[in-house]
Amino acid sequence: MMLRKTVPAVAVAAMLTLTACGGSGNGDTTSSGGVKTGVGVTDTEIDLALLSDYSGPIAQAATSATIGTQVQVDAVNAAGGVCGRKLVLNKVDTKYDPQVATQQYRAINNKVLMMPQLIGTPAMMALKDNIVKDNMPTFASSLNTSAIKLDKVSIYTPPFEVELINGLVWAAQEAGASAANPLKVAVVAPADEFGEVYSGAVKFAAGKIPGVEIVASPTYTATDNDFTAQATALKQSGAQVGVLANTMAQTAGIVGQSAQLGYKPQWVGYSGAWNAALAKPLAGLTDNFFVSASYGTLSDNVQGITDLKAALAQYAPNEQPSNFQVVGWLSAVATQAVLEKACENKDLTRDGVLAAMENLEIDFGGILPAVNLKDGDSIVSYQTRMNRVGADGLTVPVGDFQESEQAKAWGAANGF
Repeated sequence: MMLRKTVPAVAVAAMLTLTACGGSGNGDTTSSGGVKTGVGVTDTEIDLALLSDYSGPIAQAATSATIGTQVQVDAVNAAGGVCGRKLVLNKVDTKYDPQVATQQYRAINNKVLMMPQLIGTPAMMALKDNIVKDNMPTFASSLNTSAIKLDKVSIYTPPFEVELINGLVWAAQEAGASAANPLKVAVVAPADEFGEVYSGAVKFAAGKIPGVEIVASPTYTATDNDFTAQATALKQSGAQVGVLANTMAQTAGIVGQSAQLGYKPQWVGYSGAWNAALAKPLAGLTDNFFVSASYGTLSDNVQGITDLKAALAQYAPNEQPSNFQVVGWLSAVATQAVLEKACENKDLTRDGVLAAMENLEIDFGGILPAVNLKDGDSIVSYQTRMNRVGADGLTVPVGDFQESEQAKAWGAANGF
């Protein structure tokens, strides 16, 4: 079976005829080992593209993610590569700007087999049509459900919306929320279509938890630097829990400004709202800050983290620890699994990679529960884990991976 997220064969053929580059059928050959190859693949190398933010608003976290990807690739290459070929990472700076991302993608798409890492929802949405036209297999690091709905794009963890819902469920359980013991909750999200989905997911879950009431839902724009209005709304609402559906670029401003107003609720963020670098500007304000994440932390005693730490020590010994290195490592592990399956199928073309993704089981060494990529249009798992923020900014688990009925109900209601 091929991934369901494809266009009809006739349309594919037409696009390949009209476009002189990019499609998997352009220049496909068979190597001496009997493996069909296409763009981005030679007898000795497989070229991959990382489109990330290396100089924009989330550069610090995105760079850490690339380090995690690179050290895993270095370890794979040291062990012989995939299909007898070395993996080559082409790192492209999008500056978290959709126009720059489009320009950079056009410059690289004829040189690579797939994109193991596409960071930033703005970039993802700007490139979605190009990705389809070029038949480009893509793993999105923007872990929201908008990525799941895109052709040729997959995510290998539970999405942000599931993290947010499970985080709220955990907070309600911790507070003992009930009709007799109500819990006031506020949610902060961007003032765009993605923020509406995040806020909507939290509100959906709140409606299914006895005693939980959403009392405020302030929004922000990407250009906001002053969060006085949002902090004031949060304080006036009397919310005991503040759910952060913002990116890490706004976390310091929201939490810091709230503290200046004397408002210090329990903060519950999703994985995209926290980075270890925030520990310094928020020193003394993270004792009651928790992160709901779909993957593990550097403090875990599992084989995947052991392997990651060994690779970091060998190939990037001077890098400061960051949990976004875990994100990058997972991206590389998923990519390795897909490429190994494509090699087994003797088809290292873009079509072959997309076929290899179909119903692929991926073992992440305990960093998160094993997943099945299914048809590319489905949420692969509803299991997330709560973490507290340590003094050094690194997250530490406070429980095991769990799924909630509220998250599953939200997924079903939204066609996942």
